[in-house]
Amino acid sequence: MPHIQTNENDNLLYNILHYTSDAIIIVRLNEDALPGSIVNMSDAAVSILQRPLREMLDTDIATYIHENAYRELTLMNGKATQTVNLDIVSREGKIIPLKAHVSRGSYRNQDVLIIIARDSRERQQLENKLSQIEKLEAVGQLAGGIAHDFNNVLAGISGLAELTLRKLPEDHKAVSSIKTIYQKANNTANMVRQLVAFSRKQSLTQKETDVNKIIRQNQKLLERYLGEDIRFIIDTQAGLHIIRIDPSALDQIITNMCINARDAMPDGGTLTIRTRNITTTRERVTTSGLMPAGRYVHLAIEDTGMGIADDTLKHIFEPFYTTKDVGYGTGLGLSIVYGLLKQHGGFIDCRSQIGEGTQFDMYFPFYKEQQSKKNKKQSEVKLSGTESILLVEDEADLILFLKESLELYGYTVYIAHNGAKALDIFETKKDEIQLVISDVVMPELGGIELKLILEKQKPELHFLLISAYTNRLEPGVPFLQKPFQSRELLEVVRAILDKTYRHPEDM
Repeated sequence: MPHIQTNENDNLLYNILHYTSDAIIIVRLNEDALPGSIVNMSDAAVSILQRPLREMLDTDIATYIHENAYRELTLMNGKATQTVNLDIVSREGKIIPLKAHVSRGSYRNQDVLIIIARDSRERQQLENKLSQIEKLEAVGQLAGGIAHDFNNVLAGISGLAELTLRKLPEDHKAVSSIKTIYQKANNTANMVRQLVAFSRKQSLTQKETDVNKIIRQNQKLLERYLGEDIRFIIDTQAGLHIIRIDPSALDQIITNMCINARDAMPDGGTLTIRTRNITTTRERVTTSGLMPAGRYVHLAIEDTGMGIADDTLKHIFEPFYTTKDVGYGTGLGLSIVYGLLKQHGGFIDCRSQIGEGTQFDMYFPFYKEQQSKKNKKQSEVKLSGTESILLVEDEADLILFLKESLELYGYTVYIAHNGAKALDIFETKKDEIQLVISDVVMPELGGIELKLILEKQKPELHFLLISAYTNRLEPGVPFLQKPFQSRELLEVVRAILDKTYRHPEDM
């Protein structure tokens, strides 16, 4: 694009205007020292204004900038330099915010303003994303702070409820209420796990997972959530690739997305869940970051609801942001989905128009292709045993639940309320004890420290660590997160003692 050039001294200016990435505009000052017509500009400025250079030369700068920006230029008041917000008006009438450094100078023996500006839209977008990430991290810190104590309480409630149900006849009038307590405790534990998903300090248990299978398992529950006014369509691709994810996290993602879709269709509509194998050949920009080229499992959830306004769309993944009335939502649903996807290396994007519905596109990294299923009858899992177990736990309710659950299946259980007491018991029962089940977080001596001490005394000793929340686990160490059911405990205990235990991350 040509620039006016009168002599060799203009060569330097020509190169600057031609090659710089900054928007440079040189404006003649009129007799009243006010900004007047444009005398030259850089290619970058021409690109922003979206007009030919020759069309803009010798025309008034006021034609191309917002009136507030022009007012700032007129208020130089003799200052040599000034930083101003320069809002440019493009050919389509769109406002483009620029951050400009303005100085007075001389150009071809004329008094001029030299405006050097940069497009601030990208910076604003980065600042908005950084602000959103900081909010998500704040929720992660909050989650880590409350998860341990809260899950310990829930583990006690859940465990005692399970013990009570085991002892009562099925027709007892209290059974229904106790089942509700048990269910509510486990549901609340899932909510805590959702919060913990924000914290980068605790890794989730990732397993080989078939997204289609998780959708089918949740179908009846989702149908109850959605109600009769919403048509529910499941369109899954056969032979969908396997991904690695915490299955409970995928449950939460699908459930949260469907509940949000339901709320967007108060008068009914259609909700579609779709899965596909896709391969991208180039990088793709998503709301959650730049998605590299490669193979993905695409999960789309689409509704025919009210749609989301552009102003709202910018905030939907922020924690606690909600358009619902007080008492009708926490604003955590979509931010939880965002956090879970990020933790599993996934990506999310959203497309929406007012009155035309919304589609969320989620992309999970490919792990392996679907294997053909072999018809094998699963043998009955052995739960009972005769071994001796040292149980180290400082929560009285949990001790009762764990001790009774293990003894019911034939194990001999020794109880220690803290690590120091566990050392005393082990000194006298070392030859007898084959497995230690220990809480990770305890006063004075925690489970990890206890494990290191006892393994030196008996290298073949087996260990199972349990915790409501911890970030201190070592890879491959058997672990159960509270709350858990007695069957989960018994299956893991038997697998450890039989030396068939496989860590979930290795599966």
